[in-house]
Amino acid sequence: MREPEQWGASEIVERAVTAASALHEEAVLGAFVAGLGSAPRGRQTVISYGWARFLDTAPRDEDGVPDCGLSPVSEVDVTEGLLRLALGWAWNEMPEHYLPDLEAAAIQGLPRPEEEDRERMRALLDLIRSMPAGTRPSELEKEIARAKIVPGTDKYQRYGILIGLAETGVLPSTSLSPMWDRFIPTAERHAAYRTLRGAPRSDVTVPLSGWRGGLDEQRASRLLDA
Repeated sequence: MREPEQWGASEIVERAVTAASALHEEAVLGAFVAGLGSAPRGRQTVISYGWARFLDTAPRDEDGVPDCGLSPVSEVDVTEGLLRLALGWAWNEMPEHYLPDLEAAAIQGLPRPEEEDRERMRALLDLIRSMPAGTRPSELEKEIARAKIVPGTDKYQRYGILIGLAETGVLPSTSLSPMWDRFIPTAERHAAYRTLRGAPRSDVTVPLSGWRGGLDEQRASRLLDA
């Protein structure tokens, strides 16, 4: 702890591509389902994997790095990052923190969901279906808290779960495609964020911040089957 490692952007990209290539998307989706209960560390990997899965074919700048949100050099406390994963933290910013997640998943394997995890996911999806058109992510998060679907979570952990659903396309967004589908340049992500009303004060990132109700049933079904 408190001994960060320094990594260059090109090193992060190459290591992330290698780690992601060792993972299977069905296993990543299954780990996310497990993240609702038996294995909180499974929540982040859908985001990390979504970011990394198209890096190998993404356009690169003169330094050989895609427009993927990395600084030229990043400092990462790997031990702290792995501890946060174990506690169920998940978010789609600061992509340098995706690398410890991806490499740990590739080396150690990913958790498989238990039936209770699948029941929680079904309950969460049913709650989302019940929300009226025009519902905002903040309103959905409050309903999840009231329903106590994922016990032991705070507001930001619940947002992390919803970000995972948005980045896999289960929660369709009006502002940005999910990175599960294609490479999303950072410039495009920033432009999408600026189009949203109230964005400068929002602590909810795109594509989740562009959700206004609804569920992609085909993607939801695939998630439950993983």
